[in-house]
Amino acid sequence: MPKDASAILVGCGCPLRSMGWYHATQLLDERVPLVKLTAIVEPFYMVEELGKKFDVVGYNSFHSWKKTVEESHGVKFYSSIDQLPPQDEEEHRLGIISARTSDNPKLFDGCINAGCKTIFLEKPGAPTVTELEKMRDAAKTASCKVFMGFNKNVSSYLERTRNYASNESNDVKSKYDVTFLHNNAYKSTKSELAECFERNAEGMLKNMAIHELAILVTYYGVSVDTIALVEADKDFSSCKTLKGPSCNEDFTDFDKLKFKITTKDGVEVNVAADRCGGDDSVGIITNSLTGEELARYAMPDEDTIANIPTLEAKHNGAMPYFFTQDPDYLELKIRVAQYCSDGIDPQGVASIDVAIETLKVAEYLTPLLQKQLLP
Repeated sequence: MPKDASAILVGCGCPLRSMGWYHATQLLDERVPLVKLTAIVEPFYMVEELGKKFDVVGYNSFHSWKKTVEESHGVKFYSSIDQLPPQDEEEHRLGIISARTSDNPKLFDGCINAGCKTIFLEKPGAPTVTELEKMRDAAKTASCKVFMGFNKNVSSYLERTRNYASNESNDVKSKYDVTFLHNNAYKSTKSELAECFERNAEGMLKNMAIHELAILVTYYGVSVDTIALVEADKDFSSCKTLKGPSCNEDFTDFDKLKFKITTKDGVEVNVAADRCGGDDSVGIITNSLTGEELARYAMPDEDTIANIPTLEAKHNGAMPYFFTQDPDYLELKIRVAQYCSDGIDPQGVASIDVAIETLKVAEYLTPLLQKQLLP
């Protein structure tokens, strides 16, 4: 029987706030078969001169949680990947990278040097296409398989939306608009949005809405080469410039955005994102001639919503989107862990090549949409 993979989480971040922490939580709760969390590399809060200086509250929260995890689960903590012990001969190391995008290329190289045979890389993977391509090439040289954290690619709401539109498209008398809407639950205040803009400095299209772009690349044939037209919805959208609270530098980004892409093949699809719109993601199908809404499929679905109070009680104060997307984050890791065991490519899980094309689309769209929306 194959030995469970050993997971190395790189970029845990602050408990209750960071996605890395939630990845750790799902692993520690033994919800992911065939893998065991053995080590956490945290380059910020494990370095006192950084974490304590720039975020004392987060620093204290992290170290309190770290003590509990060490005592309860025996997980080892490090400030650098270089500090990891040598790999066992039969060990299958799974690197889970959930750090700031700007740090990912260096951390990715570190995981490969540490002997990771599989890497789960959170979106968008890297700040630029060039860096992500270099990471792909390095992984190929090292025979390391890379999967991306595009959790919506395995979500039920996506499948139900696509199935409805596909079935209804046989009606030649009607034309259907499909919109993929992504909401987050930030407060609509200048201070909270400024912190959001600074922490997600790569911008909405490379961070929050990258999931929807991955859907378009994977299922709708969208690429930079196939895009014929991009139209921003100016009534819905908002683009702002705010000063980051830590660095006091200006960040220009969207707090709300909606646009339609038309491909050269005539495929039309809409993407919408709202930083302060709530906790859900929705697939919406409307009649393009009348505007009548025909179907709406949400993430979370009914089963997920029913489980949210249980998760909230266990992780009181955590970011709401952790709970609404809990089954999909979990399903991605389960499929990747299964790959570590049997070597069979997991269905629906995006490759790094999909991520590269998605990032190309994000880089193409950002200045184009800003130009349409800024004064």
